[in-house]
Amino acid sequence: MSTARSTPPLWTTRAFAPVTPPICVLIVDDDGDVADALQAVLEAEEFTARTADSTASLRLIGVWIPHVVVLDIEMPIQNGFDLSRSIRQIAHMRLVPIIAHTSLPEEDVMTEGVAAGMDAYCSKSNPPTVLLTLVRHMTPLLLGS
Repeated sequence: MSTARSTPPLWTTRAFAPVTPPICVLIVDDDGDVADALQAVLEAEEFTARTADSTASLRLIGVWIPHVVVLDIEMPIQNGFDLSRSIRQIAHMRLVPIIAHTSLPEEDVMTEGVAAGMDAYCSKSNPPTVLLTLVRHMTPLLLGS
C-alpha cells in the first residue's frame, strides 16, 4: 500500500530562479476536466494558470512564458516525455521547472522523466495542496515581492 507524501520529491538539485508574483503556471493535460479543476485550485490561491493540450501548449509558450509547467505524461497526441523534450528545445523554456503530474507511479516515470528534462513528480492521487507546495517551492518569490 502506497501513501502520499506531504512534499513531492524533486528530481533535480538545481536552484530555481526567483519570480515576481503572480506565479504563472501552465497546466498541460489532455483531460480538460482535470486541467480545469487544477486551474481553479491554482487561481483560488492567486496563481495565474492557463491550460492546454500538448499541441496548444507549444503555441501558448510562444507568446506566454510560465514560471512552471505541470505536465501530464499519458496524452494521446504527444506524451509528456516527448513534450518535455520539445519544451526544453525552446530557449526561454530551458530553465522553467517542469513537474510530471501523472497517475503513473513515480518509479515508472522517473528515469525517462529526468532524461526528458523534468524536475519533479507529483501523483494525481495526491490532494491539490501537495502540488501547490511543490509549485511554491519551485517558484521562490523575489525578495520584496
